[in-house]
Amino acid sequence: MGKNVVQTATGGVAVIDDAASSVGSMVMALTWNVARGATNTVTVGALPANARIIAIWVENTVVHNAATTATVSVGLSGGTATYFTAAQDIKTAIGNFSQAATVGWTPATTVQTVTCTYTETGTASTTGTATVGVLYAVL
Repeated sequence: MGKNVVQTATGGVAVIDDAASSVGSMVMALTWNVARGATNTVTVGALPANARIIAIWVENTVVHNAATTATVSVGLSGGTATYFTAAQDIKTAIGNFSQAATVGWTPATTVQTVTCTYTETGTASTTGTATVGVLYAVL
């Protein structure tokens, strides 16, 4: 009795329970620290083909002190900066913020390059610490 980790035909990873013959997917994550700048878009990683997004969150541990606004969004390279999430305010509150699902959360048949965009307006920030994560499983 045990569990076996195997690669699926679509490139994902599955866990097979020998006793019950059940199959489950492993949850993986892309995580990154957000870099401050007037508008700063960075490539943070790739979702493999057939990846199903389970959750996206923003963890804001130190508020960003830009004079007017400070937001972060998760987008798609070659698409829009808000393909996976709307812009999340990280200027006014500390905490963990779950992001609402968008049509972009639908599994794609090709690799998707994930981007993160930090945008601030007004006087530039001198403080602020945020981390963003995308949890996914490959079908």
